[in-house]
Amino acid sequence: MEYDLNYCTIQHWDDDIALIEINDGIEIDATMAAELIHIANKELGSSFGILSNRINSYSLSFDAMAALANHENLAAVAIVVPSNKSRLLVDAQNFLISAIKKKPIKVFLDTTSATHWLKSTLQNKQNIPATTRQGLKTEE
Repeated sequence: MEYDLNYCTIQHWDDDIALIEINDGIEIDATMAAELIHIANKELGSSFGILSNRINSYSLSFDAMAALANHENLAAVAIVVPSNKSRLLVDAQNFLISAIKKKPIKVFLDTTSATHWLKSTLQNKQNIPATTRQGLKTEE
């Protein structure tokens, strides 16, 4: 699968992982987040992870974060950032998402590590306690 929307691209990265790259300067709102989730649901099924490759600068509205956090089929999110400096903004967004609905979220500097973590998390999602704070960790 590959979708080229006017604000992002979505690719089927692995069996149950969607790779999303948001265009530069975009603010993702609740409607856009719902569209992303709808596409991932349609293509990946009942439980999936999102690999967000943050190659551009963009933002998520609080409503978009809430929509993502509250979606039942979204099991985990891995975010790849280009540098340690980029982690600060991403960590703040992650905190809000994980606080809304305890979703495991982790930040990485490369897609390989992010993919491995997502696969492991998706395979073991039934073993992740509801009170996990993994969303606040970053991969060195």
